[in-house]
Amino acid sequence: MTPSIAALATLAVHLGAAQLEAAAEPEDPAVPAGTVTAAPASSGTTELEGQGKFATTDAEARAAEDATELDISAGGLLSTGNAFAAAATGQARFRLRRGIHQAGAEAAVNYGRADVSLLDDDGVPAGSERQTTINNVQGRVRYDVFFARRWSAFGMVTLRRDVFQGLALRTNVDPGVSFHALVDNPKHRLAFELGYDFQYDIRCETATREALPGEEVDPGRCRYPVGADQPDLEDRTRVADDTLINHAARIAAGYSNSLSERVTVSTDVEYLQSVLVGRRFRLNWFSAVTTQLANRLGMSVTFTLRYENEPLPDVAKLDTITAVLLTLRFI
Repeated sequence: MTPSIAALATLAVHLGAAQLEAAAEPEDPAVPAGTVTAAPASSGTTELEGQGKFATTDAEARAAEDATELDISAGGLLSTGNAFAAAATGQARFRLRRGIHQAGAEAAVNYGRADVSLLDDDGVPAGSERQTTINNVQGRVRYDVFFARRWSAFGMVTLRRDVFQGLALRTNVDPGVSFHALVDNPKHRLAFELGYDFQYDIRCETATREALPGEEVDPGRCRYPVGADQPDLEDRTRVADDTLINHAARIAAGYSNSLSERVTVSTDVEYLQSVLVGRRFRLNWFSAVTTQLANRLGMSVTFTLRYENEPLPDVAKLDTITAVLLTLRFI
């Protein structure tokens, strides 16, 4: 596969993965960082002028905040002939808002294989081999309670498996509070979050133990082959711990602007600073432009940046993903 084809295949494989690196937030401008129609006002007489009007307005506001949403996205790539590349991506998002309570869940999966050029010891091309080029699964659940007009408390759990980052499973638990700065503007959303992050990593064998001299290992594998003709794991040189526990402070901010009834732009940034090791930090940035094409069909162009200052050996610190998604809203 030529470098340009490999780059295109890698970009296509990552389509749809970016929308998972940021925290789950509602689209309702009045409740930006979270997650039964109210009974109508009484028709009886009242001695206080405006009481009935106030009650009616409150009921309408409560109904506007309630929401049930389910979005599913999917995409893929298949190239055959002189170059082979195949990739599939899928994503689902659910949000339920009732009164001051909101719950949300997201999941995404990306998998791809392609023909990768092999080089001999002198750097000369020596054929090609079909290898896994992307392999990750992500999931997140979040629960919010809006205890004041501009404030909410939340708890969030994120799971991620990414073999190419050397992660068999990364678990993040994030409690915190959110402040919603623009609750009165229906076209703008601005929110700030402050909280704590607990991280527990279970790492791949292929990332914590070195391959033997001359041994070819599929980079898409998390474990070394097992068999009578295979060396024991303990015979391999350890280059990193099998697990990692980290405690960090978490700061995040998000902004969105509804340019029209059909076009919305948004950006979110998240910074996690370890309280155990000063040089250990992570930065996540997500931006999107979303257009409503039809009643339930939309298209998004997204950009995701992930920076980890202390990754595993042989893992790059910076990842970026640019994606184009078609989304179907079921609810």
